[in-house]
Amino acid sequence: MGWSPIPVGFSARFSCLSRVYKYFFWQGNLNITAMQTAAEKFLGEHDFRNFCKMDADNVHNYRRHILSFEILPFNESDNADQLMIMKIKGSAFLWHQVRCMVAVLFLIGQGLESPNVIDLLLDIERTPRKPQFPMAPEIPLVLQSCEFEGLKFICSSDTKQALNEHLERECRSHKLQSAIFHEALLNSSCIEIDSNISSDHTKKKGASHIPLLSRPTERPI
Repeated sequence: MGWSPIPVGFSARFSCLSRVYKYFFWQGNLNITAMQTAAEKFLGEHDFRNFCKMDADNVHNYRRHILSFEILPFNESDNADQLMIMKIKGSAFLWHQVRCMVAVLFLIGQGLESPNVIDLLLDIERTPRKPQFPMAPEIPLVLQSCEFEGLKFICSSDTKQALNEHLERECRSHKLQSAIFHEALLNSSCIEIDSNISSDHTKKKGASHIPLLSRPTERPI
């Protein structure tokens, strides 16, 4: 959409004053109040080594400053389910930090962990090594904006129009795919099930939750 002249020595990464990420998710049965309570514990400057993918060869300072962390409804719902976003602003982030924070918040939203687990994971004296847990999926994560000092972008109306047209085409394409899957879902609900056929073999036993602080940990830094 635009460009800006930059001073000598400018770095898109290291000259960035702050970044805003958004993470999209469906509310489902998640306890949003508990998640927001836990998210507020991230505010301020902390050592986030337990909320990132370790990069010991290149990173020696794991302290980062989170400026704001909000969990908000998005303007879309589906079958009484609400689409939500987490909006996170920070001066900088570690490798996969956002996805790790979101993963723990999901555990809290499911009632599997207490919001106080954030305090324990941020206390590197009590929890010096990161417990092993999977990150949240990458697809719903969006880098929304970056803040730079003294840059003034020169934007093109033609480029903006072309971008808008491209995004509109993408929206229509994905809505078409969504309609196809929705139609398949409606058709599958009309299929009659033979109650005489046992379906025990199709049932999967859910894995019991292992508390984060009881799990194996990553290698020491």
